[in-house]
Amino acid sequence: MGAESAKTDAGTKIRRAEGRRENIWWTFSAASAVVLAAALVYTTFLNTSAPDGLKVFGSFWASGWAAAHHLNPYAVYPLTWIFRLPGHPGKVVDLNLSPPALLPLCEAMAWFAPNVAVKIWTLLSAGLFIGCGALLVREYRETIQHRQVLWFLLARATLNTLGLGQDYALFVVLAVGAWLLLERKREIVAGILLGLLIAAKPNYALWALLLVFCGRWRAAAVGAGVAAALSALPLALYGPGIYGEWMRAVAGDPHWFFPNEVSITGFATRMGHRTLGEAASAALLLAGIGIVAWKRPSLRNTSGIALSVGMLASPLAWYHYSLLLAGPLLRERWDLVLSLFLLLLMAPVATAFYFAPVCYVAGWFLWSAARDGG
Repeated sequence: MGAESAKTDAGTKIRRAEGRRENIWWTFSAASAVVLAAALVYTTFLNTSAPDGLKVFGSFWASGWAAAHHLNPYAVYPLTWIFRLPGHPGKVVDLNLSPPALLPLCEAMAWFAPNVAVKIWTLLSAGLFIGCGALLVREYRETIQHRQVLWFLLARATLNTLGLGQDYALFVVLAVGAWLLLERKREIVAGILLGLLIAAKPNYALWALLLVFCGRWRAAAVGAGVAAALSALPLALYGPGIYGEWMRAVAGDPHWFFPNEVSITGFATRMGHRTLGEAASAALLLAGIGIVAWKRPSLRNTSGIALSVGMLASPLAWYHYSLLLAGPLLRERWDLVLSLFLLLLMAPVATAFYFAPVCYVAGWFLWSAARDGG
């Protein structure tokens, strides 16, 4: 009887697990349908004759067109997004501030007519989000929660990326891909994706650095090499002055004004204390490096610290970058407090509260690493 009872219990658990897996795929499918529908709707509003034109995508396209015609890709052109923001004096000029390593991608966008290119890009971005979600659900199907799937696919960061014609889906793919490959100990390929991410967003060089302390030096070395090569390529393609043009554009950037800019420096600048924010950013960066070097925590905590501290300590970071944390965050189930904080990132309108969940996530990973290194 005992053996039969044990078999029955085991069979019941297996059926329940299979039911949970089937249910999570239904949740994923429904959320994916919303993402795809949103992308299709946005493609009707993103066009050169619309009041806001192509929005951010227009700045990318204009930058690529300028680069292809041997002009300054960090200057203002007809398709550069210029708009008014309540409470901000004058007009906001939304220049392309991506590092020169991304200019070849912008040039590729400019191969197409702008109204065609924006549709391709928006639908491609939706496909990348859905593809990343499928990989994460497949990898963590035994433990992943419905709220985690909905957070990743239906967060305002995801939908806003599509609505603005932004490029964040590309970085999410690189971060999630690198994370999953690191978990499988495929360090060379993971390092290549990491290098692509660092070349596009240099603040994530912190991830390569911290990986050294948890024994993933091969991925870190490959990542650093790929990032260095890609960062040097624009010098050959666009001339030695390209980095000067980029840095002048970044220096004149007013984006700290936006409440959805979540770096510590940006938040402190909005409060009138930029110097204090820069000091706090440096202190957080040193604390993150110190804790990882001392405790040698798990890959999850190391990566979580790198991706969250890399956001907060950066001179400029948007709340959209929180999606890059999907790998470490979805690796384990969320408790109620973490769920509530991350729920703030699903708010349908821009809010000053975006800063709070990013700070909580960074503190959560830092505390987990400092407590037991796990």
